[in-house]
Amino acid sequence: MEYSDFDLINGIKNGDKDVLSLLIRRWYPKIYSYCFKMTENEQDAYDITQDVFISVMQNIERFHIWNKFSSWIFTIAHNKCMDYFRLRKKTHSEQVLEAELHVSPPALEDQIAVSDTVEKALARLPGAQRNAIILHYFQQFTYKEIAHMTNTPLPTVKSRLAAAKKTLYKLLWEDFQ
Repeated sequence: MEYSDFDLINGIKNGDKDVLSLLIRRWYPKIYSYCFKMTENEQDAYDITQDVFISVMQNIERFHIWNKFSSWIFTIAHNKCMDYFRLRKKTHSEQVLEAELHVSPPALEDQIAVSDTVEKALARLPGAQRNAIILHYFQQFTYKEIAHMTNTPLPTVKSRLAAAKKTLYKLLWEDFQ
């Protein structure tokens, strides 16, 4: 039987421990993928993803049924990633940051070059633009949802996406020449 997010959340609120694992199994891959794309580091993405689910459990009573669960959990993930960047900025130098970059290699040789080039281009975007690209194109959120999740005006989200696309186009054009 397939349960909706709403059913799972109600079960958790009513103390059903079994549905908690269902909710985590449903959302863990998406949240981890988002965190990995933001941090470009497997271990950091794992740690942030764990923090996201801890926060979800600590705040599940605050979730209202009229909200969209995907927006709520990605807002938490976004905030945890921003916390990570603030902490990282305080504790690491630029050289350490460059050394920590990690790109997972795809399976096929011809995909490796393309994937590596795209990942490097994404990494070169400013954080806010990279976040907007990931949320919109990789996680399929609308401009309005991104604005709400990141507490950013809608025109700013639109301009970040436009600027990011323009920059990505230039970076990818250079790499594929």
